[in-house]
Amino acid sequence: MKYPLHTVSKPVSGSEVQKLAHALKSGGYVANEAALALAKRIAARRHRRTTANATK
Repeated sequence: MKYPLHTVSKPVSGSEVQKLAHALKSGGYVANEAALALAKRIAARRHRRTTANATK
């Protein structure tokens, strides 16, 4: 699987494993405010790009 933005996955260990396991079991997710803000900016940029191209 290819990831956008040339990201590199890192192994999860320690307390992060517990957070991730709890999120998976409960159907939730693990994210911080910076990650959520980045995702919103990327989504907004893609939305602007598609709506600008739709009018052409």
